[in-house]
Amino acid sequence: MMTVLNCIVVEHDLWLVLMAAVICAAGSWAMVRLFLRAAASRSTERCAWLVLTAFITGASIWCTHFVAMLGYEPGLPVGFDPVLTIISMLAAMVGSGVGFLIATARGRAAPALGGAMVGLSIVVMHYVGMLAYRVQGIVEWKLDFLFASIAISCVLAGASLHVAMRGKGEATRFYGSAGLFFLSIIGLHFTGMTAFQVTPMAIEGSFSNPEALNALAFAVTCVGLAIVSAGFASGFIDNSARATAADALANMSNGLTMISPSGHVTLVNERVRSLFRLETNDLRLGMTLQAYVGAIGAKAGWGSDRVARVIENHQAWMREGRVKRLEHHFDDGLILHVCCQPVGRGGAILTYEDVTEARNGQKTIAHMAFHDALTGLKNRRMFAQSIEELMGSGSLTMLMIDLDRFKDVNDRLGHATGDVVLREVSSRIESLLVPGEQAFRLGGDELAVLSASGETRAEGLAAELVASLSRPIETGSDVVIIGASVGIATSRPDDDPSTVQRKADLALYSAKKAGRGRFDIYRDGMLEEEARRRDFERDLSEAIASNQLELWYQPLFSLPDRRLKGFEALVRWRHPERGLVSPAEFIPVAEECGLISAIGAWVIDQACHQASQWPDELYMSINVSAVQLRSALLATQIDQALRRYALPASRIELEITETAIVENSEHLAVVLAGLRAIGVRIAMDDFGTGYSSLAHLREFKVDRIKIDRSFIAASQSDAGSAAIVRAVVSMARELSIDTTAEGIEKEDQLASLQALGCGTAQGFLLGRPLMIGAADELAWSLRSGRIPSITVA
Repeated sequence: MMTVLNCIVVEHDLWLVLMAAVICAAGSWAMVRLFLRAAASRSTERCAWLVLTAFITGASIWCTHFVAMLGYEPGLPVGFDPVLTIISMLAAMVGSGVGFLIATARGRAAPALGGAMVGLSIVVMHYVGMLAYRVQGIVEWKLDFLFASIAISCVLAGASLHVAMRGKGEATRFYGSAGLFFLSIIGLHFTGMTAFQVTPMAIEGSFSNPEALNALAFAVTCVGLAIVSAGFASGFIDNSARATAADALANMSNGLTMISPSGHVTLVNERVRSLFRLETNDLRLGMTLQAYVGAIGAKAGWGSDRVARVIENHQAWMREGRVKRLEHHFDDGLILHVCCQPVGRGGAILTYEDVTEARNGQKTIAHMAFHDALTGLKNRRMFAQSIEELMGSGSLTMLMIDLDRFKDVNDRLGHATGDVVLREVSSRIESLLVPGEQAFRLGGDELAVLSASGETRAEGLAAELVASLSRPIETGSDVVIIGASVGIATSRPDDDPSTVQRKADLALYSAKKAGRGRFDIYRDGMLEEEARRRDFERDLSEAIASNQLELWYQPLFSLPDRRLKGFEALVRWRHPERGLVSPAEFIPVAEECGLISAIGAWVIDQACHQASQWPDELYMSINVSAVQLRSALLATQIDQALRRYALPASRIELEITETAIVENSEHLAVVLAGLRAIGVRIAMDDFGTGYSSLAHLREFKVDRIKIDRSFIAASQSDAGSAAIVRAVVSMARELSIDTTAEGIEKEDQLASLQALGCGTAQGFLLGRPLMIGAADELAWSLRSGRIPSITVA
C-alpha cells in the first residue's frame, strides 16, 4: 500500500510539489488577511471584500491542485478535460465565497461552520479536478484515504477560520489560521492522491510530452502567484489607505478608534497612543478589542478583573446601539471623556477627549467659589449653604468670631502682615475642630464655626478659641497679639438660618461689649432688645430729618466774680412719644450706628449760629465725640460754620474726652493741628477719669482742663478727691492752662474751688441747662448792665 509520504516522494516531481506548496502558503496567508479585512467591514463593503477573498482563495487552491497534479508521474500517458478543469476552479471559488459569508455571520460557531464549508469546496474542487484527469489505465480509489482527505480538509479549514475570528493572540490568529488552512489544502490533496490508484493498460499511442507538462506547470504557477500577489497587493493597498487615514487623524486633539462588528480595530489615530502612553507596537490595525483594551490596561496598571470589566462594558455599549458617554479617571490623574458611537452591526467608533485640565480648572473654580482665597477656609456662600444643610439634618450651633485689635495690625504693620495673621488664625481655628465642625471666613476679620455637636461642645470650643487666638503670633520681624471675641447660638426648631445668625451676632456683640477676649451665649430676650434698639436707631434717624433735636445751653461762670463767660451747647432729643431723651441714652447709639457725624454737624452749625447772635464776650463750648475726631471733615465743618455766620474762631471751644485722645493719638494730632490752625480752642473734658492724661496735655497743646464732676462731688468728704482737684488746678496754673470745674451743686464746693484759684465753673448751683429763650435772655443781660443772678432752670 502506498503511503502519503511515498506518494509525495516517489510518485511526484518534487520541484513541482515545492512550487505547489509555495502557491498554497502564499494563498493561505493572503486568504487570512483578506478574510479578516472582510470581517471588519460593513455590509456593502464586506461583500466586495468577500468576493475578492473567494477569488484569491479559489485561485490559489486550484493552482495548488493543478501544479501538484502536473507533478504527479504515473508513468502513463495523461491528459486533462478542459471543461471539468474549469468547473473545479469555479467550485473552489464559489464554495469558498459561501463559506466565508457563513463565517462572518453572527454566532459563536459561525467561523467553524464557514470554514468547514470552505474545506468542502476544496474537496469538491480536488475530486472534480481528478475526474478531469485522463490517464491510460484503470483507476481505483482507496476509500479510507478518500474519507480521511475529506475529514482533513473540512476540519482543518473550519479550525483555520475559527482561529482567525476567535483566536486570543494576534500571532495565533494570523499564523495559526494560515498554517491550518495550508495544511487543509495540502493534506487533502496528497491524502486524496494516496487514495488514487492507477493500473496501466497497453494502449497504442504516444505518451504525453513531459517537457510540455512542466512548462504548463510553471505557467500555472506564475499565474497562481500573480493572482495571489494581486490579493496581497489589494490588502496592502487597503492597509495603506487606512494608515493614511490614520495619519490624517493623527493631529486631532481627540483620540479615535474604530471597532468592527467582529470586534477588531480597523482604524486608530496617533492621539490614542499618546493619551494612553502606549508604545508603537502596542497598537496595531486588526487587533481584537480584547487585545486593545488589554494594552491600555497593562499601561494603566489595571488588574485582569478590571480589564475584563472594561471589555465587557465596551461590548455592552456596542450591543445597546445607543451613544454612550462617560468620564474615566485614571490613577495618574488623567481624566478622559469617552464616547462610544455604535455603527454598523455591532461595531463602534470610540473617541477620547482629554478633559483633565478642564476638570481640574472646574475644581479650582468651584473651590474658589466656595472658599476664601487667602485662608483656604470656606466662604460666606458655603456658610449659607452649610447652615441649611445642617439645620435640615438636625440642630445647629453657630460660633461667630471677631478678632480684637486686628484693625490696629493692618494700620500699624500693613495689610501684608494682616494677611499673615489671618492665615495663622485660620490654621489655629481648624486645628481645634473635630469631625462635624466647619470653619468659615465671612469677610475681613469676621470668622465663624458651625457645629452639630451641641452647645456644651460649642462652649468648650469657644473657650479654646479665645485662649488660642490670644497667644502671640509671629509675623516675621514682628510679634502680634490680638485676641478674639466669640458669640454662640444654637438653633431651635422654629428658627431659620438668618435668625440663628442674628442670635450669634447678638451674643458676639454682648461679648465685645463686656470687654472683648471672651465668649458669650445667646440669651432669651436679646432679639427683642435688638429689635427695640433698631427701632430706636430708626427713630433717631428720623429725628434728624424732622428737626426733633434741640440745643440747650448750660452757662459757664468765671470765678470768683461769677460773671457769665459763655455756654456749653448740650443736644437734646424731644421724641414725640418718649418725650425728652437724655444724650446719655442716644449719643452712644448714634456713635455705634453712624449717626453721630450727622448729629455732630448739626450741633456745630446750630451752636455757631447761636453764638453769632450773642455778645462777643461770650464763647461757645461744643462737645465733639471720638467718632467725629476720626473724620477728616470735622475741621471743614467748623471752618464753614464760622465763615457762614461770620463768627471769630476764638469764640468756639471744642471739648474732647481724654479717652478719645488716648485711642486716636496719632490721627488726633493731625486733626487738632488743623483745628488749631483755624483758631478754635481745645478743652479736655472729664479730666482725671481716664489714663495717660498728663502725657498728652502738652503734646496736644490743650487750652482748658475740665475737672470731672465726680471729683468735685467727693472733694468735701474724700481727701483723695480733694487732693486730685488741688493738684489739677495747681498743675494747670503752672502750665498756663485754663480750668473749669463741672457739676457744682453746693456753695462749699464753689468756695473751695474759688480758694484754689479755679478759673471757670458750671453746675446746677450756678445754672441748669437752658432752652434757647432763657439762654438768650441770660446772654443779653450783660448788655443791659444787670448782674445775672444764680438761677435754677
